[in-house]
Amino acid sequence: MNDIGTSPSRDRVVAMLATLPSGRVQIGSGFLITADVVLTARHCTQDRKTGQPAVDIQVIRSSDGATTGTRSGGVEIIRSGALDAAVLRLAAPPWQDEKLQPPLFARVNRQNAGILKDCVAIGYPQFQYDPATRNRQTAELHGVIYQTDGAEAGRLLLREPILTTVAAPMGADEGSEWGGLSGALVFHLGRALGVIVEHHPRQGSSAVQLVAIDQVADLAATDAETAKIADAVSLPKLGALPLTQAQPIPALAGLVPVLVNGQLPLVAGLDPYRLGATVSDYGNSDTYGLRDPYVPRTHDEVDIRLRAALQPGHITLVVGPSKAGKTRTAFEAALAMWPSAAVAVPAPDELSSLASHPRVQATSDIMLIWLDDLQRYLTGRDPLTPKLLTQFTSRPGPTLLLATLRQEERDKLRQNTGEFAVDTRAVLQFAEPTTVELRHTTSDPAEQAAAAAAYPATNLDNAGLAEALAHAPALLEEYRDSAAVDPVRHITVRVVIDWARTGMVRPLPESHLITLVRDAVWVARPDLDIDDGRIISAIAWGRMALPGTGSAALLRTYALPDRTRGYRPFDYLVAADNGQGGHARSIPESFWDQVLFYATAHEAGDIGNAAYYRNNTRVAIVALQEAAKAGDYDALRRLGYVRANALDPPDLEGARAAFQQAADAGHTGAAFSLGVLLATQLNPPDLDGARAAYQQAAELWHASLESEDEAVMIPAVINLATLAAASDDYPHAVRLLRRAADLGVEAALDYAEVLDTDTRPAACERLRERSDTDSLNFRGIAAYADGKWAEAQKLWTTSHERQDAVAPLLLFMHRNLQIDKLA
Repeated sequence: MNDIGTSPSRDRVVAMLATLPSGRVQIGSGFLITADVVLTARHCTQDRKTGQPAVDIQVIRSSDGATTGTRSGGVEIIRSGALDAAVLRLAAPPWQDEKLQPPLFARVNRQNAGILKDCVAIGYPQFQYDPATRNRQTAELHGVIYQTDGAEAGRLLLREPILTTVAAPMGADEGSEWGGLSGALVFHLGRALGVIVEHHPRQGSSAVQLVAIDQVADLAATDAETAKIADAVSLPKLGALPLTQAQPIPALAGLVPVLVNGQLPLVAGLDPYRLGATVSDYGNSDTYGLRDPYVPRTHDEVDIRLRAALQPGHITLVVGPSKAGKTRTAFEAALAMWPSAAVAVPAPDELSSLASHPRVQATSDIMLIWLDDLQRYLTGRDPLTPKLLTQFTSRPGPTLLLATLRQEERDKLRQNTGEFAVDTRAVLQFAEPTTVELRHTTSDPAEQAAAAAAYPATNLDNAGLAEALAHAPALLEEYRDSAAVDPVRHITVRVVIDWARTGMVRPLPESHLITLVRDAVWVARPDLDIDDGRIISAIAWGRMALPGTGSAALLRTYALPDRTRGYRPFDYLVAADNGQGGHARSIPESFWDQVLFYATAHEAGDIGNAAYYRNNTRVAIVALQEAAKAGDYDALRRLGYVRANALDPPDLEGARAAFQQAADAGHTGAAFSLGVLLATQLNPPDLDGARAAYQQAAELWHASLESEDEAVMIPAVINLATLAAASDDYPHAVRLLRRAADLGVEAALDYAEVLDTDTRPAACERLRERSDTDSLNFRGIAAYADGKWAEAQKLWTTSHERQDAVAPLLLFMHRNLQIDKLA
């Protein structure tokens, strides 16, 4: 215990119970600087309302409940009159023989913008008060500090992005749910930065102010009492305090491509074309609203339901086939409901940076996160996860997320892929209550008639309005007809389409396209004699507008940094080859390998995902191996899953090795997947190994809360809570379940109430209406706690038969307990 490490330990966290002259007990937090010195907030040592000193103070250590104070040996209190800081010198505390060394201290650069990620503290806030036991438990905070926030006043401001919905329970004796956290010491990268002293809701529901360590060091030069505090905690002089390492605040322009004068635009200042709608002969960004009237989507009350669903705190999703009008419909809903909302259109690989940016987390205006073509944000280096959803929606101001998704992409992403893409499915599940299905206007005669009236010169005989305005049927016909008319042209467009279908997001460079077309022609039509000139001519044909269509082209052209061209396909063609409106076309096997040759290690992971979704196990393994070699441990986890579940026979040893390697590198999901494999796929099951893997997952999960980049694995949280409950560690189980509830698992609170004898009967009745295995497991835990072993065994056996990962451990653990009782 001589080293703080990278974060505080409960061995050094204390509760401060101050008995006031009125007889009331006031609770605060503190930190053991050494065995006999506690650093805390001044108001934790006196009546925070009157300022009268406490008549008695008890100091209770979190890790073991050991207690000292004025009644058991005396406490000397040093209070700063100018700062809300104090030190307690303890006389002969129970832990006095432990050689605790002072922590390292640091100051924050208040002149330059920067983000301090994963600032951590442990304390005793009011929301951790349990009315049933009348005890208060610790809470662990992980938040961010923006360096210049409150610089004029000198204090630091910490925002916790997850704990935004906490509340003081009934019967609590303090006003704020954060009351009692005062006195907790905040760390960043193992160095102490300041003491928590106040919570002001105007700064955010989970924002707390800190007396900064450099304030103490600065004032110590002129104030005697503060100097005594600095001396007691072995605080260096101000000039000797090192600056903690902050991440620079990235430029907003690098995170959000759509800006107006360097700022986020308002919905009312935008148009659907800047946000992804296809331009047409009737409208573009310069002419929006003049000749392109919006045709209301009345079928199935789409407009009404979408506008009702578009509320802060949720992700609203518009799903439909390509060129059904999803983007225009979504934009018109946003314009009608939230015209003054600031719009952030994230770059696909910058979601985490945007979610933690001060423009998002340090402002309170209404904000709309716009996610057109949601599939772009669900894979890649920085995918959208439940944790990021929570981070966006927990900012100080109202936040809406509005997304669109092609039908065939959603069908692919919703496949039952187990742990392969658990976060992707979780995001789609969160969006289910606020998902609105959209169809072509051809699906409803009334809508089609309204479209024809609004656009009388447009031929709608065989197409919906959005399809016709984009000339999508004509482009698809041109692409398909070219297979017979000019095979080289057809293959050229097909190569660009398949480049995107293999998971490549960036435009296909023209030099690569020429090579890929040459090879594709040789495979498909070896009878043709072609040269690069003919391929270049085919590329030029593909990027030129189709005659009579204005600007509609088969290929979209992009200017690359090296002043060459890159290409992406018209998305309607991708949807068609994916099976929209007909038969899906497969991607040639050799083409996967060629694309992988051009891919970066990061892109190889995306290719592995795409190959797995398209049932190409060989390519998925090869691609994920390439990504894993470059240190992508999530790709290594997915590789393990593919080996265990997609091969026949499964490569369980290879899967086990992949999971173990990724888990040893700190990947929470891999440790969880290892436990699943050991518990459910080995014959016989390695239940001891599975339990060890879940324990490793538990430790990694706690560590993952210290990293903004680590996705929280909701199934792992629930399973770990289940194991904690099964081991009779109810407090830990409840903490995990509350975390799961904060992440959107509605049933988690029912699971927690199962563990309380007073609320158990009603909670079990509610869980009887659910058929998921988690509910079966917690009902079994309740039955076992009530002495009904046979009922518990039946419930867990049913859960096991449904392939639940924890049920075998529950049966194993409690069967052994029953044997012990009989013996």
